[in-house]
Amino acid sequence: MTLLVALLPLLALPWAGLRFVERMAESTRDAQWDTQQAAARGLAASLHERHELFGLGDDPARIPRGMQPVSPDVVPLAGDVASSGVASARWHPLPVQVEGGAPLDTLEASMSIARIGGDRPRLLLMLQARDERLVLPGELDTTGRGPVVQPGDAATVLVGGEDELLEAIAADQRARATGSSRIAQPELSRRIPVPLGQVDGGWHAELELPPDVRLLRVMVVDVDYLGSRKVEARADSGLLLLAAEDDLLAQAAARRRAQQWDDVLRALDRGTGRVAIFAAGGDLLAARGEPTPPARGPDDLASRLARMLLALAVRLGPGDDRPAEGAMSPLAGALAGVPARESRRIGSEAGMPVWQLSSAHPVWVGDRVAGALLLEETTAAQSSLAQRALERLTLLVAAALAATALALLGVASLAVSRIVRLRRAAEAAIDARGRVVGSVPRFRLRDEVDAMAGSYNRVLARLREHQDYLAKLRGRLVHELRTPIMVVRSSLDNLAAESDPHRIGDYAARAQAGAARLERIVASMGEAASLEAMLEESDLESVDLAELVAACVDGYRAAYPGNRFRLDVAPARRCPVVPEAIAQALDKLVANAVDFATAGSEIVVVVEPEGRDRWRIAVANQGPPLPGEMTHSLFESMVTVRHPARGGADARGHLGLGLYLVRLIAEFHGGAAWARNRPGGVEVGFTVAAVR
Repeated sequence: MTLLVALLPLLALPWAGLRFVERMAESTRDAQWDTQQAAARGLAASLHERHELFGLGDDPARIPRGMQPVSPDVVPLAGDVASSGVASARWHPLPVQVEGGAPLDTLEASMSIARIGGDRPRLLLMLQARDERLVLPGELDTTGRGPVVQPGDAATVLVGGEDELLEAIAADQRARATGSSRIAQPELSRRIPVPLGQVDGGWHAELELPPDVRLLRVMVVDVDYLGSRKVEARADSGLLLLAAEDDLLAQAAARRRAQQWDDVLRALDRGTGRVAIFAAGGDLLAARGEPTPPARGPDDLASRLARMLLALAVRLGPGDDRPAEGAMSPLAGALAGVPARESRRIGSEAGMPVWQLSSAHPVWVGDRVAGALLLEETTAAQSSLAQRALERLTLLVAAALAATALALLGVASLAVSRIVRLRRAAEAAIDARGRVVGSVPRFRLRDEVDAMAGSYNRVLARLREHQDYLAKLRGRLVHELRTPIMVVRSSLDNLAAESDPHRIGDYAARAQAGAARLERIVASMGEAASLEAMLEESDLESVDLAELVAACVDGYRAAYPGNRFRLDVAPARRCPVVPEAIAQALDKLVANAVDFATAGSEIVVVVEPEGRDRWRIAVANQGPPLPGEMTHSLFESMVTVRHPARGGADARGHLGLGLYLVRLIAEFHGGAAWARNRPGGVEVGFTVAAVR
């Protein structure tokens, strides 16, 4: 669980990288957007005051606003209508609007109209579409309500005759007289369904139109073939005006207008994106080009894996920044006389966000808005340049994260296994009774866990030392307490049975001596605990060691008048110590020297530097040497070299704690205690750190 928590911050790295890519893509989009807006403004300026293009001049063959003229292709061939029409057809693309976030290239539809000559002249409409799959409507039985028709791909043709055309002309004339930019379009009541036939890459349809048709509108609906059957794209030709066979003036005007718009569109062609010009009523007058569809990247294994990882990261990012409900489109704003633009996110290609950019600018004739120019393009071309680099970066980041996770997992697993072994060894090193019976094994890898094992061993060693101390203390106390207790008991027994006053006094004196000895033993036992408490509560003071030791030696001359003392002091600096503790340690050393010194000999107290960072305090006396095996254990607790034959050790109740206290004081001050034999005597002392 701890490892998983440690790995969580790594998961933020892909998200942060993707956010960086998003911001860079947005910066590129904004630059492209500004360029597009400037281009729309410049292109619209070239269309200002062009009356003839927008039907605002004196045109005898004026076409009602809201419709586009279409001249059927004349095919003077008889026989097979389909083969004749298709062979000489001019195909006109239908404007497509995608829905529901579908790709821009979901549907491509075009139409062609041919007038077939021969014995029975006919008007033929042909439709063709590039679609991924033809989905025909079907029926699905549902209980309780009968069959429900499922939607499918469909094409519908609306037609109107001379009556609807005259109605449109009258409405246009009324609008021009009043200066209105909007007219009521005629309602085409005749609806003709078109049967679709599947071909390679899409579908094809042919329909013979009624001979009296003058107005035409073609609508195509494309649905999703995966099962939902949601509408993905729509194509709408808008209202088309078919030139009659004998309407030569209208045909000439339509050809002249088409030639004018072809010339304009060739001048406006920007190479990328779509350029569209709309009339003041919102009707499409001319269009050229299509927005760049998103490029499909390589389909190798590495690219598919990178796109899958990027798709997971994109889910954490922001959604499509679609315009809010009720917001005015750029075209509507431009037709109202205000330049406008729009950016709509249409998806992500290999992790790179793709936007559709739209910029519209009004076209003015005098003080009237004659129409609007609309530029549409996508950022797919720019994003495709960085797609491969982003895929490689994604794979590198994923590999780095996987390697990091595996390395952390391996290190953590190794550390956990060694810590578990360390815990088990530490538990096995102490038995159920709390005794240290073993040690913790060290590891081959010298790291923190191995250092912890060494620390455990040192702790166990100190615990074992303390247990040995307790064991020795028990034996020593039994030995030391047995004699005075026996003396007190035998004296009391003899005192109870004795009637001689002189003997009673002797027995009472012996009992008091035994009690005094017991009191001294208990005081010695408490002295070590009192010293440790004092050291923990004391603060270091900067003192002159030479002056401190000299004052102590003056006290010893008064306390031990039968002994001679000599002080050898080197010039000393001030040293941080606890003065009371130093004096107590010196008291212990001098007391031992007095006990073991040869009668009439001189006791020497020395204070001198040892190296650059320590001071040495030592006491030397003439007397018996130390046993060779005792020089290293002399400062342990409950260790003594006193013999009952001297009469002083047992008589005064020594427990071997004096030099042990000296060691505690030396270690507290950053030094150590030591003892050595010298010619004719012994030297015992300790060191303290000069700087703390």
